[in-house]
Amino acid sequence: MAGTVRALGDGVTGFAVGEKVVSTSAGAGTGGYATVYIATVGGVVSIEDSNVDPALAVAMIPNAAMAHVALTLVAKLVEGESVLVHGALGGLASAFPGIARQLGASRVVGTVRSGKLEAAANTKLPYDWIIDSAELPGVLAGERFDVIIDPVGGTVRDQSSALMKPGSRLIVAGNASGDWAHAVKTNDLWLGSMTVAGFNAGAFLPSHPEAIRPGLEAAVKAIASGLCYTPVDVLPFSEAVTAHERMESRNLNDRIVLTPQ
Repeated sequence: MAGTVRALGDGVTGFAVGEKVVSTSAGAGTGGYATVYIATVGGVVSIEDSNVDPALAVAMIPNAAMAHVALTLVAKLVEGESVLVHGALGGLASAFPGIARQLGASRVVGTVRSGKLEAAANTKLPYDWIIDSAELPGVLAGERFDVIIDPVGGTVRDQSSALMKPGSRLIVAGNASGDWAHAVKTNDLWLGSMTVAGFNAGAFLPSHPEAIRPGLEAAVKAIASGLCYTPVDVLPFSEAVTAHERMESRNLNDRIVLTPQ
């Protein structure tokens, strides 16, 4: 949610009434379809002095914050390492290239379905290259990556093992393919000295609340510096059904933001 602070709870410091902020949603990620939202202070970040459009901020800050948590605490990305992001234009995935650049990644490559190649060619996200996932792994001509972000699963996840090297980390961050029967051969991880780790923000953050604030602050900086730009389509609350239908079609190339105005 994005808006302005209407009131401060007892003991809350660091914010002022009228200040422009973005808040993550608590619990199951619901409650944002409202004109007034009671936020937990730990999930709120100021955009007052950032010159970031509120629609872009609300569309990208939560995902960018989660990308920061995943890259720093799960993947443990080191400056100079290379990153591959599957489903490169997706909601969560699109935040990874900007945060990876902010953390010093030397190369960031993305993959998309064939139908997304035109959108990929026009994106302002800081990828070095975006390729057709159907052409993996051959199109990469033997290139290997230190960190792979995979919110897709299925066949794409299988192909990732050929793109890893000793010390590589594959972060499982979703299952857009719907392949719930997928399995990883642990002996292959042992023989290749590779790591596979899961990242689910809903499971990770309750036990790591200290990670939220650095993630939110890094997200604001990344967006303000142009590292996380994506087109945003703003619709009124009255068109929420249309917004959901467009999301479910999986043909989106932009982000949808709802507003009560």
